Amino acid sequence: MKTRNVNIALAISIALGSSNLFAAGFQLSEHSAAGLGRANAGEAAIADGASVVAHNPAAITMFGSYELSIGAAYIMPEVRVTGNGVSDSFNNRLTNNDVVDNVIVPSFYLAAPINDQWSWGLGIFTDFGLATEYPDDYLAGPIGGETSLETVNFNPTIAYRINEAFSVGAGASIVYGKATLTRTLGILADAINAGNGTDFARSDIAKSLDGDGWGYGFNIGGLWEINPNHRLGLSYRSKVDVEFEGDYYSDIPSNITMPRQQVTGDLTLNLPSITEFSGYHQISAPFAVHYSIMMTGWDVFEEIRATVDGQEVLQKDENFENSFKYALGATYQFSPAFTFRAGIAYDETPNVNDRSISLPDSDRINYSFGATYAFNQHSRIDVGFTFIDAEEVTFKEPLEPDALPGVDLAYRSEGDAYVYGIQYNHSF
Repeated sequence: MKTRNVNIALAISIALGSSNLFAAGFQLSEHSAAGLGRANAGEAAIADGASVVAHNPAAITMFGSYELSIGAAYIMPEVRVTGNGVSDSFNNRLTNNDVVDNVIVPSFYLAAPINDQWSWGLGIFTDFGLATEYPDDYLAGPIGGETSLETVNFNPTIAYRINEAFSVGAGASIVYGKATLTRTLGILADAINAGNGTDFARSDIAKSLDGDGWGYGFNIGGLWEINPNHRLGLSYRSKVDVEFEGDYYSDIPSNITMPRQQVTGDLTLNLPSITEFSGYHQISAPFAVHYSIMMTGWDVFEEIRATVDGQEVLQKDENFENSFKYALGATYQFSPAFTFRAGIAYDETPNVNDRSISLPDSDRINYSFGATYAFNQHSRIDVGFTFIDAEEVTFKEPLEPDALPGVDLAYRSEGDAYVYGIQYNHSF
């Protein structure tokens, strides 16, 4: 693999990279502990911390001094994939009760005014990540194996206050990504050995690509402060095409590579756009309600396709559809020191056409609550918790359309997740 990434970028990406699969598609929303505690309702309009950089750059004009936010979310998924055919013994051999590992997702934000009209901000966070892994000798190795994606978004922003009511903002999305795609032979080893007298094992590598790369995009936003108690926010984050380059190898000899010979492979991953509309309304001195509608442009994610010297070596149809997330939340300031919040959200899956065990996904409902403790007027700590309740789905997936056409495996997938967040905020 070519050496092309400076050490500091690699170090930060390893520290902040996410490898979890538990938002719709493989989108991650764990940008802040406060947002986690309200099911991300109102994120483009509330601006109660520098983490608003991740949702609406225009809202940083609401800060009168430097705002720093450092946090992390701990995600505990329980994702189960089981066989759903007529044979119990065969179903048991397709079952994996621990598809996704626990993971920590950190984040960092800084925002500050330049003068009465201009403000700037910086966010380092992740919007997308996934990791699913099946045993090396898994029967359905051609569609199981390991699928891993880690991304980090370096997001510098600038905002301009037009007048007391309106602000606009823009930023650059500089996305670093690491990806691993590995598929084992599984039951194909038996078929190959029977026809050729070879001795391949089910754990042998059918195809593997391990690489990294960069992608670039932008985000824009607007904020309308109707009055001190009511405001609306609208933001757009563009799609990003991450160009991966890395090492490809296979245990199967071909005209592309000999067994275990590493060659350079390429893959382009199309990360979707995100459009978000939010409202915040202070109903009384202690009580506020807030809401969000988010559309993710998943229709750009049509396939995963890797090539070596222009020749296709790995291809999987995805055919995602655009999805929506609807969130409603409330905040109650109990005292100058304590603030409590709660929320609920319905999150649609974009994966409705070509479901896969490498990306088990379904619609889910998020139940959230959280709190803030203010040490003083400059320092406070947020905590949040979300329980994600995902629907059970059944589907069939082709084992290997080229080698074994017409052989589909029946599956059932289900899962929940427990997400804990903590964040320190400081004004100075």
